[in-house]
Amino acid sequence: MKVAKINNIVPITWPTVKRAVARWCAVSAGVAERIRPHLARAVARHWASLAGVVVVSIMVVGGLAQIPANPSGKDRGVPAAESNASDGRAPAVAAAAGFKPGGVSVVPASAHKLFRNFRKIGYRLEDVRNGAGPVPRVFVKAMPQDIGEVPSVATRKAVFIKTMLPLVLRTNEEIRAIRAKVLALTERKAKGTAVAPADRAWLAAQYDRFGVAMGDRATLLRRVDVVPPSLALAQAAEESGWGSSRFALEGRALFGQRTYRSAPGLVPGKRPEGARFRIKSFDHLLEGVRSYVQNLNTHPAYKRFRTLRAHLRAAGGSGSGFDSLRLVETLHKYSERGAAYIRTIKTIIRVNDLRALDGARLSRAQPVRPDPA
Repeated sequence: MKVAKINNIVPITWPTVKRAVARWCAVSAGVAERIRPHLARAVARHWASLAGVVVVSIMVVGGLAQIPANPSGKDRGVPAAESNASDGRAPAVAAAAGFKPGGVSVVPASAHKLFRNFRKIGYRLEDVRNGAGPVPRVFVKAMPQDIGEVPSVATRKAVFIKTMLPLVLRTNEEIRAIRAKVLALTERKAKGTAVAPADRAWLAAQYDRFGVAMGDRATLLRRVDVVPPSLALAQAAEESGWGSSRFALEGRALFGQRTYRSAPGLVPGKRPEGARFRIKSFDHLLEGVRSYVQNLNTHPAYKRFRTLRAHLRAAGGSGSGFDSLRLVETLHKYSERGAAYIRTIKTIIRVNDLRALDGARLSRAQPVRPDPA
């Protein structure tokens, strides 16, 4: 894409073009679906460079920039108890959704540069809280290595929240896509309407993926649901020291999930003698968010969380209406600190006005359509 070609259409100045393309990158990256794959890579890099970010590791699938799922994650351990869920379900959630959103994956050079780049593309938390703008589809691959050195607490928190919010929203989009298809297919079966073999196979895979007995629709729907962004952000902040912990920087692990199996992980410095657990690590921050959501959605320790969430939905709530301050009261088993941990999470949510972000949505992209099989 050359500036001369843009000017042939709209004769405006270069700074105006730069700002317009930067916003176009954040809001309309789905246009790449109309470009041949090898050109889509170049265009995505070009847009991102104009927005002031460094694009890395972009996989263009069907003309859309997509971050690959982790093929090696095998369990979703919890800090206070060993996970007993079956292998490989968290990475499979995105695949089950057939999710191919527009967007770019970036790795920041520094916390300050990432902060400035977010501002350049119009990403402001005050706008998101006020419902004045969507969250751009910019998916940061790793926390800035110097985030703990940022002297301003407000800036450090803003970088953390702006980094994590798109990842949480994207994961919730994936879950919504699966839930919508599960609802549609199970309703068709209940009405006696014929369901294609491919759709039957897909539905059977969801029962297995979420650890539910075949045909138990109610339990499946309790497990295939979203997590309020305010809760995810608060837990990530607490577990990772606002992104500055060793596990966050070395293992891209922000939720303190333990693994007792062969999945990649880091050994805690103060692990008790004789203990075998590690803190599960990931190749991408997004993988950690997916694993965290799958953990809450499937692990037996969080059955009360899922039950309360289902009651809130039945009472008229939705993904943006779930009360995180009520839901966190069911997470005593997430940390060995128990009630003290819950009080801390509530404080983080309140002090940082995180519930105002529960209604946030990502900028528009290609409609989410789960794969047929």
